[in-house]
Amino acid sequence: MKILCLGRLPQDLEEKLLELAPIDFIDRTTALPDHELIEALQGKTIILTEPQDQLNEKVVAAAPELKMIAQRAVGFDNINLPVCSQNNILVSNTPGVLDNATADLAFALLLACGRRIVEADSYVRSGQWTGFENDLLLGTEIFGKTIGIVGMGRIGYAMAKRCHAFSLKIIYSRSGDLGRDDNEIEIDERDKKLALELNAQRVSLETLLKNSNFVSVHCLLSATTTELIGHKEFSLMPHDCIFINTARGKIVDEQALADAIFTNKIKGAGLDVFYSEPAVHKLLLAAPNVVLAPHIGSATAETRHAMANLAVSAALEAFKNKSKPANLLNPDIWQDWLEKQ
Repeated sequence: MKILCLGRLPQDLEEKLLELAPIDFIDRTTALPDHELIEALQGKTIILTEPQDQLNEKVVAAAPELKMIAQRAVGFDNINLPVCSQNNILVSNTPGVLDNATADLAFALLLACGRRIVEADSYVRSGQWTGFENDLLLGTEIFGKTIGIVGMGRIGYAMAKRCHAFSLKIIYSRSGDLGRDDNEIEIDERDKKLALELNAQRVSLETLLKNSNFVSVHCLLSATTTELIGHKEFSLMPHDCIFINTARGKIVDEQALADAIFTNKIKGAGLDVFYSEPAVHKLLLAAPNVVLAPHIGSATAETRHAMANLAVSAALEAFKNKSKPANLLNPDIWQDWLEKQ
């Protein structure tokens, strides 16, 4: 066995993983070209990946000895899961451990945009501040406003709890609601619990967009959510709306967002993810009412260690303990996979 790790790994977890096999490391900031990744995968049994690493059909087909992909992220849109299953390759991710860190950043972006924190910091540093002014850098009140949460999974729920503490009214739309009207949404037990705990109401996406002072995106990227938020969706938002995205850049039509910002269709935006990372739309770079972060939603020392630990533990469970990892994305192939080891 040999292991390929794309990116860095904490020393204690490297030592744990070495119990299985030698490790080759490739430290990169952007996705490796297919041919380089294919070359690096030759002879490798396990690969530890991150969101920028593209395990597409071509790459998977060219790695005949690959038996497991351990993704250090919740989202797995960079991995062709059906092809992996067809080739009997286990795929795991890291749910649960990054919920709070990502929700913290989403709420921080909301506060930063609402209270114009980045603009204020620049104003002071540049020497423009000469004293008190009654209307200087007036922001948006957070308390008592309405937030629309697009995607009420673990991270969306963590965000909702933070919003509830600030007395925000919470409305949300779940992934299965796309294309539905309010009267077509069937309220389930989870919705009832959210209503009791957070006074949160499940609505259609259109209703959410029309009635939210703040919109925060927390859904997974998929074929149905790619460019989910575009020109039509921004036109539905109130003019004082602040848009937050800490999910995936491709969920948003970036040109439509830029147009909405520069035509004052919405008030501002806080973004941690971008359509073609690390490239950022030039109009968004130029907008003072857009707060930008370099995909750091899970970037706390504690969370990144926990994510790496989940990935390493999944590999150890599968190969050392012959036990099905709890965070498998294709558990249906487990028994067949195990029998072939």
